[in-house]
Parts: sequence; structure tokens; C-alpha cells
Amino acid sequence: MKTRNKVLKIILVAAMILLSLFFLFPVVWMIANSFKPDAEITADMNSVQAFIPPVPSENFFDNYVSVLTNTNFLLYMGNTLLYAALLIVLGIIVNGLAGYALAKIKFPFSDKWLLIIMMLMIIPSETIITINYLFIAKMGLLNTIFGYILPMIVNPFNIFLFRQVFVSLPDDVYEAAQLDHCGPVKYFFTMVLPMSKTVVATVSVFTFLNVWNDYLWPSLVFTSSDLLTAQIGLNAITANENTTMGQTLAAITLVTIPVIIIYSLFSKQIVEGVVSTGSKEG
Repeated sequence: MKTRNKVLKIILVAAMILLSLFFLFPVVWMIANSFKPDAEITADMNSVQAFIPPVPSENFFDNYVSVLTNTNFLLYMGNTLLYAALLIVLGIIVNGLAGYALAKIKFPFSDKWLLIIMMLMIIPSETIITINYLFIAKMGLLNTIFGYILPMIVNPFNIFLFRQVFVSLPDDVYEAAQLDHCGPVKYFFTMVLPMSKTVVATVSVFTFLNVWNDYLWPSLVFTSSDLLTAQIGLNAITANENTTMGQTLAAITLVTIPVIIIYSLFSKQIVEGVVSTGSKEG
């Protein structure tokens, strides 16, 4: 029986590796061709060479150098990282406090609020984007960083994630903290969040990916080129007639790298966070 289970495990792992390679083909092709001139990309299109990068030479990074020096791509990436950092910090504070209130504080209609939040989770963001735009426009916040991040701070899904984890936190820890004159706010930041590192990491990663991949909302809010995000900058670069195919692939690779790094570093936390939130009662 042990031998049979071992063989089945090996077959399963091999099948998963082959399947993952199948899904990785576009990424491998993109990275390999991002180092090539257009003529070489076209020549290798129908051969295995399309998945093999060229031999390193003095012109090896020409496409990347051209994208980084002849465009504002670094500025766009820096802007996106700034917006993501702000939204991660504000989102953890606001959504975390809301989730903690729903999990631990008894107030009128708390169960109804939880139901409303769960209903909001199924509403596509595209359906309320016009309302958000009109709201930001009326406040005179168009083309400002605050106008961009304000509608994105509160996230029903993140509130639900926090609430599901906070429900399981022991109440006696808070009672002990009260004996040391620790107030609710101080307790939340010094005890609750450190005890919930998994969900904090999960929310941080999801927030980063949402900001990094967002195109529609920043394209509505921003008109100044100094405030544009990576996705809008990528579209501007790839839509330029003077941009070569190799430069386009290099720009797409640069946008993809942070996502790959985030998933590589925090994939375990993402899975643990989602699984843990789905296993809580209440």
C-alpha cells in the first residue's frame, strides 16, 4: 500500500509540473523574447528558439534600457508602489477595525451590518465606479492622490477576512490587557494585529495586486502624466507606434516581475489566510 501511494504521489507531482509548465509557456516566451530585436523575434516565432533567450551580448538589455530611459515607466511604477503602500496601511487600519468591531463588539444590528457587508462583496466594482467618480469630482479631488485612494480604502472582502479571523481570538487576552491599562485601540494595534499576521499578509497582498493591476479607476481620476500608474503607462508605451515588439515585451515583463515576486514570497500566507477565514464559525 505504501509503495502504491508513493507511486501515485510521484505521478501526481509529475502531472502538476507538466500542467504548470503548460501555463508558464506564455511567460517564458515573453521573457525570452524581451531580450531580442524584432527581426530575431519574427525569425524564431515558429521554432523552439522562441522560448530560448539570446546569448548575452553588449546589446542584451537594449529593450529594457530603452523602456527605462526613453519613457516615464519608472515614474509610473514608483507611483503605483506609493499608492499600494498607502492603501495597504490605511486598508489594514480601517478594514481591520471594522472587522474587529463586527467580531468582538456588541452593538445594535451588528448581524445586519455583517449581512450588508457580505452582500456588498458580490457587487462588481464596475457598477459603482460612476458613483465614486461623481463623488470625487464633486469634492474637487480629481487628479489627486487622495481622490484616487479614498474610494478604495474600505473593502467589504477585507473586512470579512478580518472579521472571520478575529472571531477566534480569545477574549481572556483582552481582559488581561485591560488589567495593564491597555485601551481598545492600543490593544488592537499591539495585540490583535500581531496575533493575526496571516490575514494581515493576505490583505496586504490582495491590496497590492488590486492596485498594481488596476487600469479603469486611475484612468478616470488622473489626467496628469506625473500621477499615472504602471498599467496606464504600459498602455501608453505599447500603443506608441515607435515602440518595437521587443520593447513592448520588456515593458510587460517589468510590470509582471513585482507580481511574480509577491506571489513567490507570500503564496503560503495567501493560501493560509483564505483557508483560515473559510474555516471560522460565527
